Amino acid sequence: MKSIQPHQRNIDWLEMYHDAPSLTCLLRDAAEGVGVFDLMEVRLFIERSCEHVQERYRKRYIDIYTGMVVDSVLELKKSSPIRADHDEENTSWVLRRLNETRTPLLAGLTVLHRTLIMKEPLHPEGTPFPGGDSVKEVNGVYYCPVKDRQKDNPRALCDICIARQTPKLKGYHDHQNSARIPKN
Repeated sequence: MKSIQPHQRNIDWLEMYHDAPSLTCLLRDAAEGVGVFDLMEVRLFIERSCEHVQERYRKRYIDIYTGMVVDSVLELKKSSPIRADHDEENTSWVLRRLNETRTPLLAGLTVLHRTLIMKEPLHPEGTPFPGGDSVKEVNGVYYCPVKDRQKDNPRALCDICIARQTPKLKGYHDHQNSARIPKN
């Protein structure tokens, strides 16, 4: 397997993927190459990326996204295995999307860890959005209030995310009553 250097901004995810065990090794090896200075750079990148975010959300977003990257790297260093219900076709599709968007290494590790290993959405549960909506989990299904708004954005990775669009129900207000989300 080809070695991944932590300074690599982009890698060809598909070139290094063969099956679930190879992906587990790929993720572990890539995470092993990540050091504290790489994580500090990620924090600075996230801070710069959030400059346009409304001030009342900015610090929380920075903390959420930085925490996701750090948690993913630490978990992957422990060699978190790909789950037994691993879907090879879906994994290949996710890796192709990461290549298409030229997703940097640390973002790719985070996306793969959250979607393929943890089976969690890309925005953690509770991530707030303008209007008082947030990502919610109801009966094991995650709902995101902004997923459909990004479907025409070729750089967004919302199509990879396991969350579903929060349904638009008459009288539904996310911050008032999450029990109105249908149970699938």
